[in-house]
Amino acid sequence: MEPGTAVTESRESDGRLSLSERVSRHPIAAGIISGLALWAAFPPMEFSALAWVALVPLFRLAVEPGARWRVYLGAWAGGLVFWGASLQWIRLTDPSAWTAWVVMAAILSVWWPAFLGLTRYAVFGLKIPLLVAAPIFWVGLEHSRIYILSGFPWYYLAHSQYQAIPVIQIADITGALGVSFLIATVNALLVDLLRLPLFYRSEGRSRLRPKQRLRLAIVGLGILGTLIYGAYRLSRPEFLDGPRLAMIQTNFEQHYKSGADWQGILNKVESLVIKAAGYDPKPDLIVWPETSYPWGTISIDPATPSDVFAGHMRQISDGLTPDQWRENERESGKYLHGFTDALKIPMMIGGLRYEHRPEGLRKYNAAVLLTPGSPAVQVYRKIQLVPFGEYIPLIDLLPWLTVFTPYRDGYLPTLTFGREANSLDLGPYKVAVGICFEDTVPHLIRRFFNETPDGRQPDVLIDMSNDGWFRGSAELDMHLAVSVFRCIENRVPLARAVNTGLSALIDGDGRILQVLSRDTEGVLQVRAPLDPRTSLYSMWGDWLGLSCLAVCIGIWPTGMIYKRLRSSLIGRP
Repeated sequence: MEPGTAVTESRESDGRLSLSERVSRHPIAAGIISGLALWAAFPPMEFSALAWVALVPLFRLAVEPGARWRVYLGAWAGGLVFWGASLQWIRLTDPSAWTAWVVMAAILSVWWPAFLGLTRYAVFGLKIPLLVAAPIFWVGLEHSRIYILSGFPWYYLAHSQYQAIPVIQIADITGALGVSFLIATVNALLVDLLRLPLFYRSEGRSRLRPKQRLRLAIVGLGILGTLIYGAYRLSRPEFLDGPRLAMIQTNFEQHYKSGADWQGILNKVESLVIKAAGYDPKPDLIVWPETSYPWGTISIDPATPSDVFAGHMRQISDGLTPDQWRENERESGKYLHGFTDALKIPMMIGGLRYEHRPEGLRKYNAAVLLTPGSPAVQVYRKIQLVPFGEYIPLIDLLPWLTVFTPYRDGYLPTLTFGREANSLDLGPYKVAVGICFEDTVPHLIRRFFNETPDGRQPDVLIDMSNDGWFRGSAELDMHLAVSVFRCIENRVPLARAVNTGLSALIDGDGRILQVLSRDTEGVLQVRAPLDPRTSLYSMWGDWLGLSCLAVCIGIWPTGMIYKRLRSSLIGRP
C-alpha cells in the first residue's frame, strides 16, 4: 500500500469525509453538478474554464466502488441535465417541437452512462488507470455521434474553447477531438489528485508520490506541447489578400420566411444586394443566405420523357402543368442572370433546386453561382441534410415519427442528398460551400480538401445558413463556435452569410475577425485572408476519433480474451 492510502479509511471510520468523497456518496448530485458545470462552459454562459474541471464529479463515479446502479443513474441524470439545457433552442422551431427537444436530450444523455460503463470496466476489470481510460472513451463516444442519423458533432468538449486560440491549434493534426482529449485528461488527473493527495509525509518531510509525479509529468507535457505547438503555428501565418466578399444577412423569422409573402422576401434581399454592389471597392462575390431565393432554380434534362416529366409535376404540386413549370424555369433564369449581369458582380444564390432527369426528380438544397455574361451556372448540392427538417428518417417504416416534426396536412420534406463535395470556380479562386449545419461537420468539410481531382485545395470556405429557426437563441453562438474548428482543421478562411446571424469572417487560425450582430439585417463586407498552409488533418482525417472509437468497441471482447488467457495461465500447474 502506498503511503497515505489508509487516510481515507480512517476518515470513513470517524465520519469525516472530504468534499469529493461526499459527492461520490451521492452520485445523482455528482452527475447533475457535472451536467450544469459543463453546460455553463458553452454558450450562452461561456465560462470556458469550467470545462477543465466540470467532469470531475462524473469521472469520480468511474472509480467509486460499489453502488453500481446508483452511479449509472447519476451519470444519466447528469447527461440529461446537460443535454436538456444545451438543446433547449430546438423547441423554438415550432410549438410542437418540445417533444423533439425532450427525445433528443434523452437519447444523447445515454452517452454519459455508456461512458461510465466503459470506464468502470477498464478501471476495475482491466486495471487501466483512469488517466488513460477516461479521455479515450470520452473522445471515442464524442466521435460516435457523427454516425447517428445525419450526425450531430456539436458540444464537443473542444467547442467550449473556441476562443482559446493557442490551445486549439492542434486541431490541424487531431481535429477538434484532440482538444477534447486534452480537456478530459486534465479532468481525470484532478480526480486522481483528489483520491490520492499529491504529497505524503515521510521522515518529517513532504514528498511527491511517485504515481502522481508520473501523472503530472504526462499531463504537463501534453499541455506544454499543445501550447508550444499553438505558439509555433500562430507565429507563422502568411495570409494573403483573397477575394472581397459581401455576405448578406437577412433577419426573417422562420414563420415569416415559410409564409406566402415570397415577393416581400425577395424585395428585401434585393435591397441588400444592391447595397452591397454599391460598395467601393466592389466585391468579387455577393453571397445570399441559405434558401433566400424563394422560388428556387430549375434544370430540365431534354432527354426526360414527357410522361415522366408530367409525373414530376404531380410530385411538386397538384394542378401544376409542364408548360407552367417550363415558364417558371425561363422566368427564374431570366431574373437571376439579368440581375447578375446588371450588377456586373458574381452572385451565389441559396435556394431549392429542381433537377428533372429521365431517372427521376431530384430536389436539392443548393448553392448556385452565377457569373455576369455567362448563361452557365455552377451548383453545389447539399450533402448533409438535417433529419426532420429536410427529410424524415425511417418514415416508411415508422410513420409516427411525424409527431416530432412541424409538418402537418400530409406535407413532408423530401429533399435529395447531394453526393459530390465539389468546389466552385470564382475567377482565380476555388470556393468550397457548406450549407446550413454543414460547416459543423468535420469529415464533410474535409472532403473538399481531400477529394480534389486536380490536387488543388479550396482557397475559401463559404457557409450560407438559415438560423431563423432558432432566432435569438444560443444556437447562433454554438453554430459559430463549432465552425471555428473547420478553419483550423483545414487551414482555410470561412465566410458565413446567415439569416438572423451570426454572419462572420474567420481566418485559418480560428480567429473571428468580423461578425454582424444577431437579429439584424445588413451586409458584411470582408476580404478573405488566404492561408497557404496545409494541414495533417486534411490528409489523415479523424484518426484520433476513429482510434478511440475502435477501443470503445473492442474493449469488451479484448477484455474477455485477456481475462480468459490470464485465468488459464494462472490455473496452469
